[in-house]
Amino acid sequence: MTAWSRHHRSGGFGIHSPYAYRFVRNVWRQRLPYYAYSGIHQLIDTVRTSTTRQQRRMMDLISKPEARLLFRVTNFFNPRHILQVGAATGIESVTMLEVSHESRLYLYEPNIEQNALAVRVLQSQLDRVECYDDIRVAIDELLEAGNDDEAPMLALVNTPFDETMLKRLIEARCIVVMRNLKRDEAMQALFDTCCQYMPMGQTYGNDKIAILNPNPKLQREDFLLWL
Repeated sequence: MTAWSRHHRSGGFGIHSPYAYRFVRNVWRQRLPYYAYSGIHQLIDTVRTSTTRQQRRMMDLISKPEARLLFRVTNFFNPRHILQVGAATGIESVTMLEVSHESRLYLYEPNIEQNALAVRVLQSQLDRVECYDDIRVAIDELLEAGNDDEAPMLALVNTPFDETMLKRLIEARCIVVMRNLKRDEAMQALFDTCCQYMPMGQTYGNDKIAILNPNPKLQREDFLLWL
């Protein structure tokens, strides 16, 4: 029922905030090709052809449109320090690290050794990845490193976790990308909680993925879009 309004808004129509208009037009709905797309697509195709549909559903394989969006968001904010909650297939990690060779990934995945696929996908990037089994330690080290950097921090949330920890990221003005909103009710509830908690800033999303920018200089607005 919201398809037309989301499509209309995704073209920039009805968006009065100059920042939001630029973000929606140049990041969310950017149609020009990026240099990294072919490599990202190839990685997704390799995983897809080597697994069954049931395996892909269980392993949370990211779609190509979402992977391209994740790359564009990372490219736009150009973070040096990135937190990822849930390893998924590892493709998301490679996608974000592809933006800059100077970036580092703080990966919270208590059972990473049991995720053989993610370990294989991340093999070439392991020297830039720190793995954690305690989300508090991961966030502490992210914020300690990121607070001394002018570039914003970025967090990708694949699986739900303690909302108080997510609020810490929002308070630190960390850009947050949340996936699996449609398939996981806990993720949707976590996103709704964050929207209510953010005093200022903007969110952009559809029913599957959302981006939270808690920039205090931005008026509080939520944009429901079409990817």
